[in-house]
Amino acid sequence: MPKHPARRTLERDVLPYLVSARRLRRQWFFRLHALFGYTTDLVVALTAIGVTTPLLALLGVAGGREKEATQAPALTAVLASVPNWLYFPTGVLVIAWIVLRVAFNREEGQKRAVLAKSCTQVLRQAEANLAMALGKPDPMPALNELLEKSIRPTVDRNIQENSWPWTPFAPGIEEEVSKEVSRLCASYEADWTPVNQLGLREAPLGGPA
Repeated sequence: MPKHPARRTLERDVLPYLVSARRLRRQWFFRLHALFGYTTDLVVALTAIGVTTPLLALLGVAGGREKEATQAPALTAVLASVPNWLYFPTGVLVIAWIVLRVAFNREEGQKRAVLAKSCTQVLRQAEANLAMALGKPDPMPALNELLEKSIRPTVDRNIQENSWPWTPFAPGIEEEVSKEVSRLCASYEADWTPVNQLGLREAPLGGPA
């Protein structure tokens, strides 16, 4: 029996995009953006209730979001505030933090992370709309509309901005895509308009050939 066009579209286009989008949150810029954001918010919250140290102040300034800070504490002041046995670990932590922050800024990490987050939200909504499209006797028009109006324009923009790091799909997703195709087709394929031996959808009686 020939493969239904909707199944081919799911396998080759729709699901590879959706599965790839789930991996955006694993990208280094996405994780660093979350780390810097949570750390800076924590420093600000602790400072607001009177809990502050030179180390916390330095991390808050190095986070790049504490606008009130005009001068970071000196590294010597930070080291003087910790026990002797913590000198080396604290120094390594501060230097690593600064190096990560510089790399994040130089590689436009914040811009890429914000765009990637927006992309995941758009494709998550597309994934939510997939059930409605597949529930129709002929799902192809809805699948094509989802691809051309929602999925591909969003991914293309993120490719241009380097926030979608693949061209166009993430590597190693074949098994997950296959499982998703099987799951969706098991739920919806029985209700689709059958296809003939050439793999073309059969027209209803009295309809165009």
